[in-house]
Amino acid sequence: MTKEHLLKPYQDKIIDLMLRQETLLATLYQIFAQKFPEYKQLWHKLAKEEQKHANWIEQLHVASEKKVVHFREGRVKPSHLETFVHSIEKKIKQAEANDFNARQALVCTIDLERSLIEKEVFLHFIGITEKARGVMTSLAQETKEHQELAEKLYAKTQGPRKGD
Repeated sequence: MTKEHLLKPYQDKIIDLMLRQETLLATLYQIFAQKFPEYKQLWHKLAKEEQKHANWIEQLHVASEKKVVHFREGRVKPSHLETFVHSIEKKIKQAEANDFNARQALVCTIDLERSLIEKEVFLHFIGITEKARGVMTSLAQETKEHQELAEKLYAKTQGPRKGD
């Protein structure tokens, strides 16, 4: 008796790319933590949560094979995610080469997290169980929180505005 593979090859590729993007984001944020120690606490928190997101995506992938979760890719195409992953890889190289200052790193974080929210990448898993639905909701919420944390810190780095 062979195990039926429930996902189509391109769906597997999409999930693999989603996993890769989370792992790369964790790497980028760790680099930012090293480069900008004044914001180390933020970067470590984000890196840790991105790694947790990668683990969750892996679990959701396994759950989709067990029919606990369905994966519906919607309009997401592997080529779109490949472009996003390459963009993160480029940002990692820039960060390693000291091509960011702290404010630019914060803007980079805001843009990346906002992009994930707009693409709704975590809403492509349809949870059958309450636990699966909870994981997907947490992924979406934490991504929004990442954006908000970076935005708040960015606003603080602007200094007082004229008239304040």
